[in-house]
Amino acid sequence: MKSAAPFALTVIGLAAFALQTAQAQSVAITPGTAAMAAAEFNDLEVVGARSPMPKLKFLPASAFDYNAATAEASSRGVQADQPGKRPVANAATLVQHRELSAAALAAAPLHETAVPEAVGTGGIQFTSTRTYPRQQDRTYPSSTVGKLFFRDQTGAAYICSGSMIKPGVVLTAGHCVHNGNGASSGWYNSFTFVPGYSRIGTTETRPFGTWSSWASARTSSAWLTGGGRVPNVGDWALIVFNKNGAGRRIGDYTGYLGYLYPALIGRHMTVLGYPANLDGGTQMHRVESMANNGGTNNGTWGSDMTGGSSGGPVVLNFRQDYTGLSSYTQDNLANRLTSVVSWGYISPSPQVQGGAQFDSTFGAMLSATCSGYPWAC
Repeated sequence: MKSAAPFALTVIGLAAFALQTAQAQSVAITPGTAAMAAAEFNDLEVVGARSPMPKLKFLPASAFDYNAATAEASSRGVQADQPGKRPVANAATLVQHRELSAAALAAAPLHETAVPEAVGTGGIQFTSTRTYPRQQDRTYPSSTVGKLFFRDQTGAAYICSGSMIKPGVVLTAGHCVHNGNGASSGWYNSFTFVPGYSRIGTTETRPFGTWSSWASARTSSAWLTGGGRVPNVGDWALIVFNKNGAGRRIGDYTGYLGYLYPALIGRHMTVLGYPANLDGGTQMHRVESMANNGGTNNGTWGSDMTGGSSGGPVVLNFRQDYTGLSSYTQDNLANRLTSVVSWGYISPSPQVQGGAQFDSTFGAMLSATCSGYPWAC
């Protein structure tokens, strides 16, 4: 698919791009003027956008060793812990309803499949469900999760998932902003985030509006120069979106999640996203599983989600508060991001996904984003 309005990108420090890539822990881009005025995604792009999720064939035995993962978690100290925050602004005026054309729906491609089960041939147990009731998608903390649309430099449309990690910062996977070729030509563009996205039949609901005015996208140098191979130690990305006309950021309406690291391997996680194989990517989906050690600083968990869930949040203690909280449970690290969905298997039968565990490199990447755009944090 081609876009009617191609995008131009300006790479920060373009002349010193190679040097910056080699020396820095992360690299960022900003949109050119043409990107700010580009056309929105049309119906065919919305329903037919592809997933860029990378895949692999096998994992080490440690990926299926629960005992070793548990021991690793208990022996590891926490380096960083930041809480999230509930929304502070009413989004009633932002709600959008769109009717997609029947022609676009008829032309939508068939998506890859994975039969939902309690466990795949990989042997990692998990539970899987569409988030429910539907109103849950616009209630914190689910409200922080959304669908990410973007284009490559040929104009082809793609989809990923993402979540709010700061009021103006969306967290997603590195492969959702750059193809990993180590060059400025690898950057994607036209980033558009729709938190709480859902579609029933032809009716699309965007409860927090559509956010397409972005200021910066950043990924780790490990991903940018990694050739698109997985597992990768830093398949993460951060996209800063500008304030709207009311001077508000996305997270003011949706809230945002906290983060904790290292805290993925050996713990029970909730993974959310918009997989194309389940409900055709029209509904937010939720998987629960313990994360084992997949090597290369990657955790692995059971999942029946496929492409489209890339970049979706991997969350420790995903929950809403409840009556009777003690001071201990109140502070028990609720809604902490630990990773994002990075990859799946080439074969759908193992039903295993994985992602890079947040570490000090991720912390430096987030600090660089917040230093450049303090108003977004």
